[in-house]
Amino acid sequence: MVMIQSDCSEANSSKTAGGIFMNPIFENLYATKELQSVLFASVCEAYGLTLTEVLVLLFLSKSKESDTATDIVDKLKIAKSHISASVRDLEVRGYIRGIYEAKNRRSIHLQLCEKSAEIVKAGEQRQQEFLSVICRGFGKEELETLKENIRRMTGNINRYLSDNGSDKGGST
Repeated sequence: MVMIQSDCSEANSSKTAGGIFMNPIFENLYATKELQSVLFASVCEAYGLTLTEVLVLLFLSKSKESDTATDIVDKLKIAKSHISASVRDLEVRGYIRGIYEAKNRRSIHLQLCEKSAEIVKAGEQRQQEFLSVICRGFGKEELETLKENIRRMTGNINRYLSDNGSDKGGST
């Protein structure tokens, strides 16, 4: 077992709730995942899509240079198998298409089709609602500090995953 020295003194103060280690960072992680699931459920149900499929569409709508399945795995930290299945299903249903570059036939660049516009709009509305919920009560300076701290934490996570050979996507 690898022990990690933490610089987060607040994060090291722990409580147990029903035998589960809880601290604000882990509690936020679980609550964030649940909020995402609740907010996106209506979009998933309305269009008969999985959450991963909706996230793929939203990713492609925002990331103009990052448009391959590998890019999606790297950024969203979702298992390659889930992204592959989602991309296949979205392509079959006419929401996205794969394009080969003439100089690199190995990489398939994904593009949204017009048919996905309504889903993307609904997903963006859920993203805005998500941000509205989690940012409620924060001032402008607090939000800027929060964004910078989240960027730093994400950088720490990505460096750790890369250094430990675990940068091939998530397990969910």
